[in-house]
Amino acid sequence: MTQPNTAVREKLSAEGFVVTNDRELGMVEVFREKFHQTYFTDEHLRSYEGDIPADRLRARDVLRYDRIGGEIAIKGHHDIGIEGRGEHAGRREFVRTDLAADEHFVDWVKAILSVVPEQDQQVRGTFGVNLFRTRSKVVTRPHRDGEQYIIVYVVDKNCDGGETMLHDGTGDVLFRGTLVPGDLIIFRDEDFLHSVTELEAINGECRRDALVCTVNYSDTYPLGDN
Repeated sequence: MTQPNTAVREKLSAEGFVVTNDRELGMVEVFREKFHQTYFTDEHLRSYEGDIPADRLRARDVLRYDRIGGEIAIKGHHDIGIEGRGEHAGRREFVRTDLAADEHFVDWVKAILSVVPEQDQQVRGTFGVNLFRTRSKVVTRPHRDGEQYIIVYVVDKNCDGGETMLHDGTGDVLFRGTLVPGDLIIFRDEDFLHSVTELEAINGECRRDALVCTVNYSDTYPLGDN
């Protein structure tokens, strides 16, 4: 059975967001380093026309999950496209990075899903995964992604800046903090606008590698018989 970190889940339920790390989620010590070495590579990261910011590289996958008798089953979902999100009105297609076969990443996804407050848990749903390498701006403005929960996990970083902020509807900052490798923030998307400050080079190097994931609403991707 997937055991949640109760303290993390209670804070997320009470405040709508929580800052935690891979150790508190019970991940093996080498998970982050191996994930970075395997997937933040030229084999997987690509530049997509029209992406904003333009120098961003990304990889993408979508997983399907089913809660069965206290367990969470994970497999790949057939559709990984994105429809009408951010500053893009139409549908965008991506090359799949198959993460359902990576047992350690699947454990990480299960750990994330296990801390979703019980009142928000879906019996089955989809989990969007984006791997982002950014070297300047991370996002262009405070925004929402239009999904149930957002997870930002910093996998590796060689720069200053990149302060994460959560804003209320009037623009007041409710949280601000700079995530270091191994840190992640989980928040209820409808409760906040989120943004990240611009990256600042260190000795000419400027790079932030992060996972940005979404616990999707039930109508984001039809599940069908997948």
